[in-house]
Amino acid sequence: MKPARKPDGRPGPLAGYPKDPDKYADPANWKYPVHTPFHARAARRYFNDPRNRAKYTEAEQAYIDKKINEALRKFGVPIALGPSATEPEAATIQADIPINKDIDAMTLEELLVAFLGENRLASERAIPQDQVHVDKESKSLIAGTVKEYSVVIDIARERIEHDCVDFRRNRAKGKLLCKHLGAFLLRIDPKMATSLLRRLLRERDRWTFE
Repeated sequence: MKPARKPDGRPGPLAGYPKDPDKYADPANWKYPVHTPFHARAARRYFNDPRNRAKYTEAEQAYIDKKINEALRKFGVPIALGPSATEPEAATIQADIPINKDIDAMTLEELLVAFLGENRLASERAIPQDQVHVDKESKSLIAGTVKEYSVVIDIARERIEHDCVDFRRNRAKGKLLCKHLGAFLLRIDPKMATSLLRRLLRERDRWTFE
């Protein structure tokens, strides 16, 4: 049974989110977007919270569960109905990061390992510097190229655009970056790169990756 309109329902999609209600597990209230692997994972985690489930009837809960699970299967993401509801952000990217790691204490190197792993980090360092170009670097937008691939990090709109195959495959597996993005981040201001990666580690379910 599709959820009915709720008192706390949104009047429409948030800025930067899909305008198609079919992209939401709760289309009537524009909640629980499932248009990317990351949003589908977030929807499962948030809807596992008893406080959120309590806002719906059992039939409505079943509808939302079904929509979220369909999206997770579509993206090839394992469906977790239990522990992932409270899974710490830092633990969901690389299993070897301590779950109690203070994100603000993580160095740029540690953050890159968290997002890429040791092997991809080594691959990123092998990319020649003359193949990485930063064309724009501001507080709201960072853009450039790595080899023949484009990179756009729209900080204001919480959006990353990149066109390599590895990036697309990584997203389907729940990983956010590829060796090209890692190499690109090493060329921008280290403080900005560190701040951006800390923010992604905390808020990745809010960002769009295309």
